[in-house]
Amino acid sequence: MPPFRVVVAYVVVALIWGSTWGAIKIGVTDVPPFVFAFARAFAVASVLTILALALRQPIPRGRLTLAVATIVGVINIGLTWAIIFWSEQFVPSGLVAVFGSAAPVWTALLAHFMVKGDRLSALKIFGLILGLGGTILLIGAPDAADGTAGLIATGLLALMPITWAIAAILQARFLRTVSPIPTVAVGTWVSALLLAPLALIQLPQGAHWTPASVLAFVWLTLFGTCFAMVVSLWLYRKLRPTTITLIQVIVPAEAILIGTIWLGETVTIRMLGGAALVVAAVALNAISGGGTRPAEELLAANPAAAGK
Repeated sequence: MPPFRVVVAYVVVALIWGSTWGAIKIGVTDVPPFVFAFARAFAVASVLTILALALRQPIPRGRLTLAVATIVGVINIGLTWAIIFWSEQFVPSGLVAVFGSAAPVWTALLAHFMVKGDRLSALKIFGLILGLGGTILLIGAPDAADGTAGLIATGLLALMPITWAIAAILQARFLRTVSPIPTVAVGTWVSALLLAPLALIQLPQGAHWTPASVLAFVWLTLFGTCFAMVVSLWLYRKLRPTTITLIQVIVPAEAILIGTIWLGETVTIRMLGGAALVVAAVALNAISGGGTRPAEELLAANPAAAGK
Protein backbone atom coordinates (compact mmCIF):
# COMPACT_ATOMS: atom_id res chain seq x y z
CA MET A 1 0.00 0.00 0.00
CA PRO A 2 1.52 3.37 -1.00
CA PRO A 3 2.02 5.99 1.74
CA PHE A 4 -0.97 8.21 2.47
CA ARG A 5 0.69 11.30 0.94
CA VAL A 6 1.26 9.40 -2.30
CA VAL A 7 -2.41 8.37 -2.46
CA VAL A 8 -3.51 11.96 -1.76
CA ALA A 9 -1.18 13.35 -4.43
CA TYR A 10 -2.44 10.75 -6.91
CA VAL A 11 -6.11 11.60 -6.33
CA VAL A 12 -5.50 15.37 -6.35
CA VAL A 13 -3.70 15.18 -9.70
CA ALA A 14 -6.55 13.10 -11.14
CA LEU A 15 -9.19 15.58 -9.96
CA ILE A 16 -7.22 18.57 -11.29
CA TRP A 17 -6.73 16.98 -14.68
CA GLY A 18 -10.42 16.10 -14.83
CA SER A 19 -11.32 19.77 -14.38
CA THR A 20 -8.88 21.00 -17.02
CA TRP A 21 -10.96 19.77 -19.94
CA GLY A 22 -13.80 22.15 -19.22
CA ALA A 23 -11.33 25.00 -18.65
CA ILE A 24 -9.74 24.32 -22.04
CA LYS A 25 -13.17 24.40 -23.66
CA ILE A 26 -13.83 27.82 -22.13
CA GLY A 27 -10.44 29.13 -23.19
CA VAL A 28 -10.60 28.11 -26.84
CA THR A 29 -14.09 29.58 -27.13
CA ASP A 30 -12.65 33.08 -26.68
CA VAL A 31 -9.04 32.66 -27.83
CA PRO A 32 -7.66 30.84 -30.92
CA PRO A 33 -6.60 27.38 -29.68
CA PHE A 34 -2.92 27.53 -30.66
CA VAL A 35 -2.59 31.05 -29.27
CA PHE A 36 -4.08 29.86 -25.99
CA ALA A 37 -1.83 26.78 -25.95
CA PHE A 38 1.33 28.80 -26.63
CA ALA A 39 0.48 31.40 -23.99
CA ARG A 40 -0.10 28.61 -21.46
CA ALA A 41 3.18 26.87 -22.33
CA PHE A 42 5.16 30.11 -22.12
CA ALA A 43 3.59 31.01 -18.78
CA VAL A 44 4.19 27.53 -17.33
CA ALA A 45 7.82 27.45 -18.49
CA SER A 46 8.45 30.90 -17.00
CA VAL A 47 6.86 30.07 -13.63
CA LEU A 48 8.68 26.75 -13.29
CA THR A 49 12.02 28.26 -14.30
CA ILE A 50 11.67 30.98 -11.67
CA LEU A 51 10.72 28.35 -9.07
CA ALA A 52 13.65 26.13 -10.02
CA LEU A 53 16.08 29.03 -9.70
CA ALA A 54 14.55 30.20 -6.42
CA LEU A 55 14.71 26.69 -4.95
CA ARG A 56 18.15 26.08 -6.50
CA GLN A 57 17.04 22.85 -8.09
CA PRO A 58 19.53 21.48 -10.65
CA ILE A 59 18.66 21.43 -14.33
CA PRO A 60 18.79 17.91 -15.79
CA ARG A 61 22.26 17.07 -17.08
CA GLY A 62 23.54 14.56 -19.56
CA ARG A 63 22.54 14.24 -23.20
CA LEU A 64 20.27 11.26 -22.63
CA THR A 65 18.43 12.84 -19.70
CA LEU A 66 17.96 16.14 -21.54
CA ALA A 67 16.79 14.31 -24.67
CA VAL A 68 14.25 12.27 -22.71
CA ALA A 69 13.04 15.35 -20.78
CA THR A 70 12.56 17.12 -24.12
CA ILE A 71 10.72 14.22 -25.75
CA VAL A 72 8.45 13.71 -22.73
CA GLY A 73 7.73 17.45 -22.55
CA VAL A 74 6.87 17.65 -26.24
CA ILE A 75 4.58 14.60 -25.97
CA ASN A 76 2.80 15.59 -22.75
CA ILE A 77 2.62 19.32 -23.46
CA GLY A 78 3.44 20.52 -26.99
CA LEU A 79 1.90 17.72 -29.04
CA THR A 80 -0.91 16.96 -26.60
CA TRP A 81 -1.98 20.59 -26.22
CA ALA A 82 -1.92 21.16 -29.98
CA ILE A 83 -4.23 18.18 -30.47
CA ILE A 84 -6.51 18.81 -27.50
CA PHE A 85 -6.89 22.58 -27.89
CA TRP A 86 -7.69 22.24 -31.58
CA SER A 87 -9.99 19.22 -31.09
CA GLU A 88 -12.00 20.96 -28.36
CA GLN A 89 -13.53 23.14 -31.12
CA PHE A 90 -15.22 20.10 -32.67
CA VAL A 91 -15.44 17.38 -30.01
CA PRO A 92 -17.17 17.57 -26.59
CA SER A 93 -14.66 17.93 -23.76
CA GLY A 94 -15.96 14.78 -22.06
CA LEU A 95 -15.29 12.72 -25.18
CA VAL A 96 -11.80 14.23 -25.53
CA ALA A 97 -11.02 13.06 -22.00
CA VAL A 98 -12.41 9.57 -22.64
CA PHE A 99 -9.88 8.99 -25.40
CA GLY A 100 -7.11 9.57 -22.88
CA SER A 101 -8.40 6.75 -20.69
CA ALA A 102 -6.90 4.24 -23.14
CA ALA A 103 -3.39 5.31 -22.10
CA PRO A 104 -3.01 2.64 -19.34
CA VAL A 105 -3.81 -0.08 -21.85
CA TRP A 106 -1.13 1.11 -24.25
CA THR A 107 1.26 1.56 -21.33
CA ALA A 108 0.80 -2.10 -20.41
CA LEU A 109 1.50 -3.15 -23.99
CA LEU A 110 4.64 -1.05 -24.35
CA ALA A 111 5.90 -2.01 -20.89
CA HIS A 112 5.90 -5.65 -22.00
CA PHE A 113 8.69 -4.84 -24.45
CA MET A 114 10.38 -1.87 -22.79
CA VAL A 115 10.22 -2.40 -19.01
CA LYS A 116 11.94 -5.39 -17.43
CA GLY A 117 9.59 -7.52 -15.33
CA ASP A 118 6.37 -5.94 -16.64
CA ARG A 119 5.00 -8.69 -18.88
CA LEU A 120 1.66 -9.01 -20.61
CA SER A 121 -0.74 -11.64 -19.28
CA ALA A 122 -3.85 -13.14 -20.85
CA LEU A 123 -5.95 -10.75 -18.76
CA LYS A 124 -3.95 -7.74 -19.95
CA ILE A 125 -4.28 -8.86 -23.59
CA PHE A 126 -8.04 -9.21 -23.19
CA GLY A 127 -8.13 -5.76 -21.63
CA LEU A 128 -6.18 -4.37 -24.58
CA ILE A 129 -8.74 -5.81 -27.00
CA LEU A 130 -11.56 -4.21 -25.00
CA GLY A 131 -9.71 -0.89 -24.98
CA LEU A 132 -9.23 -0.96 -28.74
CA GLY A 133 -12.90 -1.82 -29.18
CA GLY A 134 -13.91 1.11 -26.99
CA THR A 135 -11.66 3.48 -28.94
CA ILE A 136 -13.11 2.29 -32.26
CA LEU A 137 -16.60 2.83 -30.86
CA LEU A 138 -15.68 6.36 -29.81
CA ILE A 139 -14.19 7.19 -33.21
CA GLY A 140 -17.42 6.04 -34.83
CA ALA A 141 -19.58 8.38 -32.73
CA PRO A 142 -21.16 10.64 -35.38
CA ASP A 143 -23.02 12.77 -32.86
CA ALA A 144 -19.76 13.82 -31.21
CA ALA A 145 -17.93 15.02 -34.30
CA ASP A 146 -18.31 18.06 -36.52
CA GLY A 147 -17.92 16.96 -40.15
CA THR A 148 -14.46 16.31 -41.59
CA ALA A 149 -12.74 18.36 -38.91
CA GLY A 150 -14.43 16.29 -36.23
CA LEU A 151 -13.33 13.07 -37.93
CA ILE A 152 -9.71 14.28 -38.08
CA ALA A 153 -9.94 15.39 -34.44
CA THR A 154 -11.19 11.99 -33.25
CA GLY A 155 -8.45 10.25 -35.24
CA LEU A 156 -5.75 12.38 -33.61
CA LEU A 157 -7.32 11.86 -30.19
CA ALA A 158 -7.23 8.09 -30.73
CA LEU A 159 -3.47 8.26 -31.35
CA MET A 160 -2.81 10.55 -28.39
CA PRO A 161 -2.96 7.86 -25.64
CA ILE A 162 -0.23 5.91 -27.45
CA THR A 163 2.13 8.88 -27.17
CA TRP A 164 1.18 9.28 -23.49
CA ALA A 165 2.11 5.63 -22.92
CA ILE A 166 5.50 6.22 -24.56
CA ALA A 167 6.05 9.24 -22.31
CA ALA A 168 5.08 7.19 -19.23
CA ILE A 169 7.64 4.49 -20.03
CA LEU A 170 10.37 7.05 -20.71
CA GLN A 171 9.69 8.87 -17.44
CA ALA A 172 9.75 5.64 -15.45
CA ARG A 173 13.01 4.50 -17.03
CA PHE A 174 15.06 7.67 -17.35
CA LEU A 175 13.60 10.52 -15.24
CA ARG A 176 13.04 8.87 -11.86
CA THR A 177 15.97 10.61 -10.13
CA VAL A 178 15.80 14.11 -11.64
CA SER A 179 14.37 17.24 -10.00
CA PRO A 180 10.74 17.49 -11.23
CA ILE A 181 10.38 21.29 -11.47
CA PRO A 182 13.33 22.09 -13.80
CA THR A 183 12.72 18.88 -15.77
CA VAL A 184 9.14 19.86 -16.59
CA ALA A 185 10.37 23.40 -17.32
CA VAL A 186 12.83 22.11 -19.94
CA GLY A 187 10.13 20.17 -21.78
CA THR A 188 7.71 23.08 -21.57
CA TRP A 189 10.19 25.57 -23.10
CA VAL A 190 10.70 23.24 -26.06
CA SER A 191 6.94 22.81 -26.36
CA ALA A 192 6.49 26.60 -26.39
CA LEU A 193 8.90 26.79 -29.33
CA LEU A 194 6.93 24.05 -31.07
CA LEU A 195 3.61 25.86 -30.54
CA ALA A 196 4.92 29.33 -31.47
CA PRO A 197 4.60 28.97 -35.30
CA LEU A 198 1.07 27.60 -34.95
CA ALA A 199 0.15 30.50 -32.68
CA LEU A 200 1.54 33.03 -35.16
CA ILE A 201 -0.68 31.57 -37.90
CA GLN A 202 -3.79 32.08 -35.76
CA LEU A 203 -2.75 35.43 -34.29
CA PRO A 204 -4.56 37.49 -37.00
CA GLN A 205 -7.84 35.89 -35.90
CA GLY A 206 -7.74 38.02 -32.77
CA ALA A 207 -8.04 36.96 -29.15
CA HIS A 208 -10.85 38.02 -26.81
CA TRP A 209 -9.61 37.49 -23.27
CA THR A 210 -12.84 37.49 -21.30
CA PRO A 211 -12.85 37.10 -17.50
CA ALA A 212 -13.86 33.46 -17.96
CA SER A 213 -10.98 32.69 -20.34
CA VAL A 214 -8.49 34.49 -18.08
CA LEU A 215 -9.62 32.45 -15.07
CA ALA A 216 -9.41 29.27 -17.17
CA PHE A 217 -5.89 30.27 -18.26
CA VAL A 218 -4.73 30.89 -14.70
CA TRP A 219 -6.20 27.59 -13.48
CA LEU A 220 -4.63 25.63 -16.33
CA THR A 221 -1.25 27.30 -15.88
CA LEU A 222 -0.85 27.12 -12.12
CA PHE A 223 -2.74 23.95 -11.24
CA GLY A 224 -3.37 21.99 -14.44
CA THR A 225 0.31 22.12 -15.41
CA CYS A 226 2.73 23.69 -12.90
CA PHE A 227 1.35 21.69 -9.99
CA ALA A 228 -0.09 18.58 -11.63
CA MET A 229 2.77 17.88 -14.06
CA VAL A 230 5.46 18.32 -11.40
CA VAL A 231 3.62 16.09 -8.90
CA SER A 232 2.96 13.54 -11.65
CA LEU A 233 6.69 13.29 -12.40
CA TRP A 234 7.37 12.95 -8.66
CA LEU A 235 4.89 10.06 -8.51
CA TYR A 236 7.07 8.08 -10.91
CA ARG A 237 9.47 7.65 -7.98
CA LYS A 238 6.70 6.11 -5.89
CA LEU A 239 4.48 4.13 -8.25
CA ARG A 240 4.65 1.92 -11.31
CA PRO A 241 4.03 3.60 -14.71
CA THR A 242 0.87 1.58 -15.35
CA THR A 243 -0.52 2.62 -11.95
CA ILE A 244 0.14 6.29 -12.66
CA THR A 245 -1.58 6.21 -16.03
CA LEU A 246 -4.66 4.72 -14.33
CA ILE A 247 -5.34 8.35 -13.36
CA GLN A 248 -6.95 8.56 -16.80
CA VAL A 249 -9.85 6.42 -15.51
CA ILE A 250 -10.96 9.12 -13.08
CA VAL A 251 -10.44 11.96 -15.53
CA PRO A 252 -13.12 11.07 -18.16
CA ALA A 253 -15.91 10.62 -15.60
CA GLU A 254 -15.21 14.04 -14.09
CA ALA A 255 -14.77 15.67 -17.50
CA ILE A 256 -18.06 14.28 -18.82
CA LEU A 257 -19.83 15.37 -15.63
CA ILE A 258 -18.43 18.91 -15.89
CA GLY A 259 -19.12 19.08 -19.62
CA THR A 260 -22.74 18.01 -19.12
CA ILE A 261 -23.60 20.14 -16.07
CA TRP A 262 -21.48 23.25 -16.66
CA LEU A 263 -21.00 23.43 -20.44
CA GLY A 264 -24.31 21.89 -21.51
CA GLU A 265 -22.73 19.17 -23.67
CA THR A 266 -24.72 16.06 -24.61
CA VAL A 267 -23.69 12.53 -23.69
CA THR A 268 -24.68 9.85 -26.23
CA ILE A 269 -25.20 6.12 -25.68
CA ARG A 270 -22.30 5.40 -28.03
CA MET A 271 -19.98 7.62 -25.99
CA LEU A 272 -20.98 5.85 -22.79
CA GLY A 273 -20.56 2.44 -24.43
CA GLY A 274 -17.09 3.28 -25.69
CA ALA A 275 -16.13 4.73 -22.33
CA ALA A 276 -17.42 1.61 -20.55
CA LEU A 277 -15.25 -0.65 -22.70
CA VAL A 278 -12.17 1.49 -22.08
CA VAL A 279 -12.81 1.58 -18.33
CA ALA A 280 -13.31 -2.20 -18.32
CA ALA A 281 -10.00 -2.59 -20.14
CA VAL A 282 -8.22 -0.44 -17.56
CA ALA A 283 -9.85 -2.35 -14.69
CA LEU A 284 -8.62 -5.66 -16.11
CA ASN A 285 -5.16 -4.18 -16.47
CA ALA A 286 -5.23 -3.05 -12.84
CA ILE A 287 -6.24 -6.44 -11.38
CA SER A 288 -3.94 -8.47 -13.63
CA GLY A 289 -0.97 -7.74 -11.37
CA GLY A 290 2.65 -7.72 -12.46
CA GLY A 291 4.62 -4.62 -13.18
CA THR A 292 7.97 -3.31 -12.15
CA ARG A 293 8.72 -2.16 -8.65
CA PRO A 294 8.50 1.59 -7.97
CA ALA A 295 11.64 3.55 -8.78
CA GLU A 296 12.56 4.15 -5.14
CA GLU A 297 12.50 0.39 -4.46
CA LEU A 298 14.74 -0.21 -7.47
CA LEU A 299 17.21 2.41 -6.27
CA ALA A 300 17.21 0.96 -2.77
CA ALA A 301 17.98 -2.46 -4.21
CA ASN A 302 20.75 -1.05 -6.40
CA PRO A 303 22.27 2.04 -4.74
CA ALA A 304 24.93 2.34 -7.44
CA ALA A 305 22.23 3.24 -9.98
CA ALA A 306 21.45 6.43 -8.10
CA GLY A 307 24.84 7.85 -8.91
CA LYS A 308 24.56 7.35 -12.65
